Amino acid sequence: MSTSKNTASFIVETSAVLFLKHGYEGTSLSMLTKATGLTKGAIYGNFKDKTALAEACFEYSFSKVEQPILKALSADDPPKACMRSFFAFYRAYDQLISELGSCPLISFGIQSNYNSSQLLLRVNEAIHRIESYLTSTLKRGVESQEIYLGIPETVFAKQLFALIQGGVSQSLITNDMKYLRNTASYLEYLFESSTRS
Repeated sequence: MSTSKNTASFIVETSAVLFLKHGYEGTSLSMLTKATGLTKGAIYGNFKDKTALAEACFEYSFSKVEQPILKALSADDPPKACMRSFFAFYRAYDQLISELGSCPLISFGIQSNYNSSQLLLRVNEAIHRIESYLTSTLKRGVESQEIYLGIPETVFAKQLFALIQGGVSQSLITNDMKYLRNTASYLEYLFESSTRS
């Protein structure tokens, strides 16, 4: 890897936690230079502007969420087992929040809604990707008659993910991860009780 790529990766990995904890608007250039130990010129020599850096930080932090979800929803496993793995991931999501500083979708999503339409678009695309992974898993389950939903898979996936993210939000606001763990467990219970064995 070239020195410039190493520097850019270092900037992103170091800056991501600032954006996650302080938000887009609350993360200042002086905070970025202090955390990275680099000058303004070194940071903006790698990123066009603050928005470009924030987008890179979002993609980096979101990948830490997306990869485990993709693994949980692996097409090699039975759909119901995949969904159980998805719920298990969110029951332990507080570990990832602790590592990253917050939830990328919520932190970047709320802040970018007021400050950066480009960043908001990235967050929306990420949400739609997770919903599509869930939809694909549910469709596999319906097609194999392992799962019965009674409503379109897309609708179920969107509502399920909205409720999970609501649990994440409540946990972050109250600093009590039981909200998320209980939400994930309750949704799994509803999923299991309303779908075919």
